[in-house]
Amino acid sequence: MALNSSDNRPDTPKNRLLFVGAAHVDEIAVSTSALIPRASNPVIWKRYLGGVASNSARAAARTVINGMQVTFSAAVGDDAAGRQVEATLKRCAIDPHLIFLSGAPTGRYSAIMDADGELHIGLSDVATAESLTLDALQRTIDLTGIDAMMLDTNLSRICLTQLAATCSERKIPLAAMSVSPAKSVRLLPFAKAVTLLFCNRREALALCPQLSLDSTIDALADGLFAQGFSRFVLTDGQSPLVIQDNNDRHSVLVPEVVHTQHVNGAGDALAGATFAAWIQGLSLLDATRDIGLIEAAQSVAGHRPAPAIEEP
Repeated sequence: MALNSSDNRPDTPKNRLLFVGAAHVDEIAVSTSALIPRASNPVIWKRYLGGVASNSARAAARTVINGMQVTFSAAVGDDAAGRQVEATLKRCAIDPHLIFLSGAPTGRYSAIMDADGELHIGLSDVATAESLTLDALQRTIDLTGIDAMMLDTNLSRICLTQLAATCSERKIPLAAMSVSPAKSVRLLPFAKAVTLLFCNRREALALCPQLSLDSTIDALADGLFAQGFSRFVLTDGQSPLVIQDNNDRHSVLVPEVVHTQHVNGAGDALAGATFAAWIQGLSLLDATRDIGLIEAAQSVAGHRPAPAIEEP
């Protein structure tokens, strides 16, 4: 399939897609009954591989159609948890190039899910991810061999800016996942360098502070476009999402999931699978509708569980 040069994609399928961002241990507690505040609640605890970029990389690895290799890099602690993260990534057919930081703890995310699978509260300690520097990354992996890159905004503002400049200089596609309202604004200084943005309603509002909370999804899309993001996937829960592809805009229904297990990581799966499919030749509309949304729905339904962290 010949690709339009305006897509900023390789003219022929390439084989190395790099994800950079957070990788940590997810400790998920799922309530077995309705949660009662300020009381002891029965839950089931499990430990999984987590992190926005890590979740997306796993979805991308399931979307390989042209022999593409999914590579992953993140800063982790030089501890047992960091080694467990590395071993788990390898089990997922991902090529890990982790930066082990002495004296730093591997990131940790603890989530309490209610009996319906919705997030009740999440507690995030991912400061180690922000310790990643471009110099450390370049010592760990040869960036000249990378054909496309996806970042999450758990990285520091400086690292994000430097990686965006690197992708621009090499003329390779750069995708970004906005992660949270507070961290999404780190993308604003180089919005035009982001080839493809993935964000949700709350993150779009942070990126477009001039808009009100009750803004329509189309108004938010207009705001993102005005900020310099020319290509993006904007989600709004179970409402139709918006796909902006330069001057083309599409509204796509989100598949209904009858039995919801949990929503944690669904957006990451959407982003990783969509970007991998798009970079391998599908249109952004087809990649989102036929690949990304299916991966997200499978994640919500519990058919794409995060791999368990195995004890040493």
